[in-house]
Amino acid sequence: MWDLKRRHYNLKENRQISPNDVQNIAIQDSISSYMEANGFPPPGDPKEYSACFELIFGADYDRQSKYLRAILADKNISLSVGHRALAAMIAGGQARVVFTTNFDTVVEKSLAAVAGKDIVPFHIEGSYAANAALNNDEFPIYVKLHGDFRYQSIKNLAPDLLTQDKELGKCLVSAGNRLGLVVAGYSGRDESVMAIIDEALTGPNPFPHGLFWTTMKGRRPFKAVEDLIAKAKALKVKAEVVEIETFDSLMSRIWRQLPDRSPELVAAVNKTKTITVSLPLPPVGKASPILRLNGLPVGALPTDCFELRFRKDQEWTQLREAEGRAKGSMICTKESAIWAWGHESAIQSAFGSELIEIAPGTLGERANDLASNLYLKGFFEQGLGKGLLRGRPLVLRSGRSGSTLIVDRHAPKNSVLDGLSATVGGPVHGHVSGMKTKPTPEHPIPEPLYWAECVHLDLQQIEGQNRLLLKPDVWIWPKWARRDAIEFLDRRCGGRFNPKADNILSAWITLLLPGERRGTDHRIMTFDGAAGPGNPTFVLNDRTAFSRKLGS
Repeated sequence: MWDLKRRHYNLKENRQISPNDVQNIAIQDSISSYMEANGFPPPGDPKEYSACFELIFGADYDRQSKYLRAILADKNISLSVGHRALAAMIAGGQARVVFTTNFDTVVEKSLAAVAGKDIVPFHIEGSYAANAALNNDEFPIYVKLHGDFRYQSIKNLAPDLLTQDKELGKCLVSAGNRLGLVVAGYSGRDESVMAIIDEALTGPNPFPHGLFWTTMKGRRPFKAVEDLIAKAKALKVKAEVVEIETFDSLMSRIWRQLPDRSPELVAAVNKTKTITVSLPLPPVGKASPILRLNGLPVGALPTDCFELRFRKDQEWTQLREAEGRAKGSMICTKESAIWAWGHESAIQSAFGSELIEIAPGTLGERANDLASNLYLKGFFEQGLGKGLLRGRPLVLRSGRSGSTLIVDRHAPKNSVLDGLSATVGGPVHGHVSGMKTKPTPEHPIPEPLYWAECVHLDLQQIEGQNRLLLKPDVWIWPKWARRDAIEFLDRRCGGRFNPKADNILSAWITLLLPGERRGTDHRIMTFDGAAGPGNPTFVLNDRTAFSRKLGS
């Protein structure tokens, strides 16, 4: 769409804006202002897509096809890790049916590159066979809902988008009553596709494996999408809007969690391989300057826990609700099993009659590969966070983005914060003066903004060594209004370089791991009480990693 708008703007305004220039936000704003002043729908409007094609091509399908053939040519396609992961899942049978509104050949090229296989898409000119293929389980099935630019069957103009081909629609509806659906990279802007998904909800068995609509973090989906998900939930379908970073990160994370992946497909997706090399390391440096890093050595991670067994499967939402009922006395995670730390009585009370058994369990070798077991990374970070805040005027916030220790703005004044206060040069929490949140549909009432010093916890495995990275920052309440406080955060954190950053890191370490000598191991227990499978113990050293310059 930006390319089409750029071409139109250049023609009408006699400009020479290049495709690369359009990446500039200021230029995008100029183009958008011009287009809107001339009656064009604003960015994000559901009619914007077809308006672009109508503006440039009118009803000339031949010109449309030539344009798409040029811009989507195979030579312009670069396969990302997300494309390769999807192709591997198609080849391995984990993604049996793929629908797309795109015209390009990315999926075809990906499957050929990753698995050496061909896949012929069903499109509008061969639509009669798509539903039959699904009924006969002729997987994998690949359907181009808007046609293929190499043929005459492309659908871009508003009249085209109002009615999808009936046979392709039947295939999507049938798939929706047999399988689950994950939507990625699609806005939901044209009513025809949305109507087909909505029709699937009226079937006898809508989305038995769930309906999940992904959107970029911080970007609210169209109202039509929110209404669709709400309708699905009302029909007892497992349905959610899922925030993701990028399509590549989504697919690579799903791909890493799949069992029984063939080594050939793993190698084709990764494109690179790890080999063991032996490089002579230089001698230990002795000269100044010393470069200080922010990682504390983790001497030991716990491997024991409780394994929980239930009358029926528990979803992440149910686990988080149970943690809330436990009021900080329990932590849960799940993979093939559900694991927990906490007091047995608190765990039993939080889950009630749904919980059948609390048994000793072990995390085994999974703890040695956190990159492939991200559910354990968050589990450990939350356990460490709870142990580090015990007896201190701090609060812990944990979520998909990690765990953060925050100065408790409601706690009485405490001398243990004096070192941090002296380092930052004053209070460690307060009110963002003169500011309130901007009203939104989700939060219509303006609220005051508050801030507090905080430190993010990031457990990493680096060169075979576990390290807890400490990242000092400033927390904003309410969390969703952080963007409103950008100017305040710039003023607050703008001068935190070199010596000041070093002193703030030291103040946090002294607060969390007090002691007279640096280089000491500390045993951190998550909960009060005796050790056991429900009370993990971590060993954390209070001296950060550092390096010295080579030389005498």
